[in-house]
Amino acid sequence: MRYIFSSLLICLSFACVTLAPKSEREIITVLETKVSKDDAYDRALIWFAKNLNNSNWAVQVKDKPNGRIVSNIKLLCPNMSAFQSSIGNKNYIDFSVDLTLKDKKVRIIFENLVYSVWNYQSGETVHGPTSAEESKKIEANCLASIRSDLVDAINGLSSNTRSDDF
Repeated sequence: MRYIFSSLLICLSFACVTLAPKSEREIITVLETKVSKDDAYDRALIWFAKNLNNSNWAVQVKDKPNGRIVSNIKLLCPNMSAFQSSIGNKNYIDFSVDLTLKDKKVRIIFENLVYSVWNYQSGETVHGPTSAEESKKIEANCLASIRSDLVDAINGLSSNTRSDDF
């Protein structure tokens, strides 16, 4: 009994978390767009460059003939936990985004989701997601706005993609 209690205490103090299977830590969305594949691709690269500060570092795959961009992202998301934010901790979501563009269509896959909390005393600890429900919470609190902004940029409706007419 003492051994079990000690193990549990150690695990809790280091925030041991078993992440959900990879299939439960991905969110796939297919949406209609208003533009050609090439225009969508160019606008998406501009979005990545302006929102990730350095698209050459963040973007892992650039495949214009196949309309595909893959990037790794670490996002500060204070909406994940009001409690964690209120005590000065920072909530982060790490994930990959796999973007495939076709004429008038885009598929956005957020995958390998990992939610972590950074505390100035104990560093960063992983908190999940441990289930598909937690992945949906991450989507609602953090990823939905990114997806919306990216699709707006692809459609030319965002300040991140400006018209060539000036």
